[in-house]
Amino acid sequence: MGSKKSVLFLIDSLTCGGAEKSLISLLPLLDYSKIEVDLMIVRRGGVFEQYIPSQVHVMDYPKSYRFWYEVCLMGFRVFRKLMPQRHGAESRWQTMSTAYNELAKKYDVGISYQQGFPTYYLVNKVKASKKIAWINADITKVGYRPSFNRPFYDRIDQIVSVSDVLCQVLRQSDFLDWRKLYTVYDVLNVDLIKNMSKESMQFNKTANELIITTVGRMVALKGYDLAVKAAMILREKGLLFHWFFVGGGEKESEISRMVSIFELSDFISLVGMTPNPYPYMAAADIYVQTSKFEGFGLTLNEARILNKPVISTNFPVVYNQIRDGENGLICEMNAESIAEKILLLASNVKLREKLIDATRAEVNTTSITEPQKVMSLILS
Repeated sequence: MGSKKSVLFLIDSLTCGGAEKSLISLLPLLDYSKIEVDLMIVRRGGVFEQYIPSQVHVMDYPKSYRFWYEVCLMGFRVFRKLMPQRHGAESRWQTMSTAYNELAKKYDVGISYQQGFPTYYLVNKVKASKKIAWINADITKVGYRPSFNRPFYDRIDQIVSVSDVLCQVLRQSDFLDWRKLYTVYDVLNVDLIKNMSKESMQFNKTANELIITTVGRMVALKGYDLAVKAAMILREKGLLFHWFFVGGGEKESEISRMVSIFELSDFISLVGMTPNPYPYMAAADIYVQTSKFEGFGLTLNEARILNKPVISTNFPVVYNQIRDGENGLICEMNAESIAEKILLLASNVKLREKLIDATRAEVNTTSITEPQKVMSLILS
């Protein structure tokens, strides 16, 4: 047998997001008898770094000398204020690409496990015989521009989308050559999720109180503003409930202000960033996803693994997972529709049980099938 293939994975951070969870679930399942893996992280210190397998060598992105890095960082902050409508990853590359050095080491395979900065760096600053780029968000909807990104994707050998629906969306876009597309679903480690969900959480539930949980980064596309407005409607309708918002991010203080202004502090708890959101999912009577866009919607899958009835807004890729009325409920992307579906499940125990039974019949095989796909991409 020949020598192992050298592989570099690149990601922004290992905070509490879908791409991050997917990578952390994938890495332990790769075949390290055939590959040696380096992992490069832009922003260190994320909560999931503790789950990196011992076979993986972790690296920082190599910065140029400190003074120039600080100058570029100032430029980035100014640019963001002047051009707030521009996607942050594009702005960061435009202002900060010279603040990062090229990698000296040459790899057999380079993999950016996220769109944006990791992909730009892979294309311009990494020497690799084969370059693969993951797209795990609907980049056509979240502010990326085809004119900026197409030149990067033209220099990538294979492009991975994380769902069939996202693949179709990308095929019809101007971002890339559709012939390079390949689908690899986000990996979920079922046993790990079930074990982690058993950790205790501090909460005293009132009798007959409905527990609702939403997990995700507190950014605009996750729709926490819709969740707060839906909670107002539920309170007005007299529903006894408590809603956990699990996740941190740039909108956290804004959502906290909304909760305070609308006097919903007794009904909503902002849990913040946590490496283990699963006890909050496990405690839920209903799991609610209020996203405006997703690449796949990993948390919907996780909630169903924990046998929770789910409600989700109708972002396009939701139909890759949810059959409305069969294994979950799909609502319109507004507070009234979210509240209406919650009230329906709160009052209709039979429907709730039907949805729970459907989740028990589902078998998640991504931890078997998807690492095999990734290994074949690397070794081919």
